[in-house]
Amino acid sequence: MSTQQPSRSPSGAPRPPQGPQSSGGGAALDPFKMLQKYKYLLTTTVFLGAVLGVAAHIFFRTFFPGFTSTVIFLCSPVETEIQTIATATIDEDEMARFMGTQVQTIKGERVIDAVLNDPRLEALAPGWHKQFSHNGNFDLVDAYEELEDIIKTYSLPNTYLIKLSVQVRDPNDAAGLVGLLKENYIRLLSSSTNSSITKRKEAIRKAVTDADSNLEELSNRKDRLVQDNQIQIIDPQSSVESEMLRYVNAQKINTEQQIEAFEVLLAKDEAQLQRNTGIEYDAILRERMEQSPQIQALNQQIIALKAELLSLQAEGIQPQHRTYKLVLNRIEANERKLEDTREDLLAEAFESRVESTRLMLSQFKAQIADLSTQQETLQLKLNELTLSSEEIEDLDRQIEHTLEMKAEHETNLAELRQAAGLSSASRITIDTPESVPDRPSFPLIYIMIPAGMFIVTALVVGAIVVFEMLDQRVKSAADIAMIPRTRPLGIIPDAEEDPTEHRSIDTLFSDSPNSVLAEHYRQLRTRITKEMDNHGHKTLLVAGAMPGSGATSVACNLAQACVAAGKKTLLIDTNFRRSRVHTAFGLLESPGLAETLTDPESFFKHIQRSTGTGLDVLSAGSKNLRIVERLGTQAMGVALAQASTEYDIIILDVAPAIVAGDATMLSNRVDATMLVVRAMNEKRGQVARLKNELSDSRSEFLGVLVNGVRSAAGGYMRKNIRTSHQYHVSDSGSDAGSGSGNAA
Repeated sequence: MSTQQPSRSPSGAPRPPQGPQSSGGGAALDPFKMLQKYKYLLTTTVFLGAVLGVAAHIFFRTFFPGFTSTVIFLCSPVETEIQTIATATIDEDEMARFMGTQVQTIKGERVIDAVLNDPRLEALAPGWHKQFSHNGNFDLVDAYEELEDIIKTYSLPNTYLIKLSVQVRDPNDAAGLVGLLKENYIRLLSSSTNSSITKRKEAIRKAVTDADSNLEELSNRKDRLVQDNQIQIIDPQSSVESEMLRYVNAQKINTEQQIEAFEVLLAKDEAQLQRNTGIEYDAILRERMEQSPQIQALNQQIIALKAELLSLQAEGIQPQHRTYKLVLNRIEANERKLEDTREDLLAEAFESRVESTRLMLSQFKAQIADLSTQQETLQLKLNELTLSSEEIEDLDRQIEHTLEMKAEHETNLAELRQAAGLSSASRITIDTPESVPDRPSFPLIYIMIPAGMFIVTALVVGAIVVFEMLDQRVKSAADIAMIPRTRPLGIIPDAEEDPTEHRSIDTLFSDSPNSVLAEHYRQLRTRITKEMDNHGHKTLLVAGAMPGSGATSVACNLAQACVAAGKKTLLIDTNFRRSRVHTAFGLLESPGLAETLTDPESFFKHIQRSTGTGLDVLSAGSKNLRIVERLGTQAMGVALAQASTEYDIIILDVAPAIVAGDATMLSNRVDATMLVVRAMNEKRGQVARLKNELSDSRSEFLGVLVNGVRSAAGGYMRKNIRTSHQYHVSDSGSDAGSGSGNAA
């Protein structure tokens, strides 16, 4: 992967490599902006929809009215012999299934065929029958399809009622058709048999018998398994084997800990035996030896002799006396004997402890081996018990499932018995008979008007959405953000949107410093100067997309804004085709840039100072010296380098990029470029192409400015502009400027 190295601007400052400046994700349509933009159209659309609804109501009421006749059936629950008024309950699930079945039966094929073949059809519904009669023949196929479409039947929510209705153009035909449907449906229910119920009963009884056989087999298998394995508790974790295994594991762990302790003690004692310097007996062993009878006896003898010596001293016997010396010698002899006896007993006790430790270790290891054997045996028994328990649990699950299936079969059998006790025909009664309607059910004015409003509004809104999605014109900065890797620099509102009157659109920043447009140029200046200062840029090319984009007025006002911010600014008119900067500031057209390119040493001589703005301007120069190709020569680079030594920022105005290649040529001589497009004039594809051309040059492409944006383009600008204007007017005390104009 190659790495793009930063290039250097003409002024010598390093310029970062071009990169994505804005996300290219498509911006979603803003419904609030669309509502603001098309509010008058939508209001008119709603009104026209209401008018269309009224017209449609009158049309359908005159030529295609609809009359509806209705029959309501009442469904009764199943009754059994043991039910009483006090204890009767209704099975809601059974009722729902029964009513659903009857709804399908009413509009089913058998009922419709019975109606079409009923000899009373022509007399009860003559108008409807006539439209399917041709040369004395009745078209059953078309009549069947028509009748199937006009039948509406459904159960009323939270009731046991079923509603049947038919809508046709004649009220008498509607009542006749509904009456025939009702009578043929009741006749069909009365003639039905219970053969299907009988077959279902036999099938359920057989399923119950099979379930009993399966239960007996599973219970026998479980009993044999319990007896063969002598299982007392199904849960292996609660069995005797499990308790014994936990006890053995605890004993084994305890024994292993004791072995570890004795091994440490034995290793320490054996290390004492290997030492050449003798054994160092611990305090525990010495204390134990002090408690031995021999040591205590010798200590008593020494104490008695010392008491005798004290007694001799009390009697006045001197140390030189023979008796005194004899007692003293006996004390020393007993003390020597005490030390010898103590050493012998310590050595004997130490050796005894070593042997005892070795014996205990061997006993513990033997115990570990025995515990391991017990552990393996118990684990094997526990595994066998676990397998048997799992098998028993599986049998229990099968038994439980079989019991559930049996209970379900028995419930179904009971339901069939109850259903057999009351036929379907006797469970259906007529709650409300049919009648001839006295008013049409279609159309209804309170439905037609909202429907017309909704349909017309939906069509118009759909057309607006499609138009907005297909419209590629740049209307605001949001459209610039939709172009991949293109940064919007902001917007400049249309001059007519600004309540402040402007003497000249090119010098509005100086003429009307408190206007809304001037405030937008301040915001643009902040973004531009911050970006250029961060990268050490000084020269900025302001290129318009097409003629009329307003690039000249943007360059002029941006230069004035930079001067107001304390930056020493130079505005250069590089539009050799239609120069207008000198006219905007009331300066001479020549000498100017054309003369400078022929004599670079005269650069500073040709700069003019605009009165009242403090802006330095280099006009285009004499027309006969304007050679476009010189804009891309080294002389232009030298001129810009000279300007960079004296000015903080140099702004260049150039011919539109669509009609001339001057902008592309100059973009290789400046530090940064920006593109100016006019709202509702350029398209996004065109802007993307120009942006790519400017981005491919040595200069840094800062972004796109949308000029001449109107509030009608779908934004919230108008209210913001008024608020800003009122704020500035109240701050300044008067409006600035007079006259009006549009950006060029």
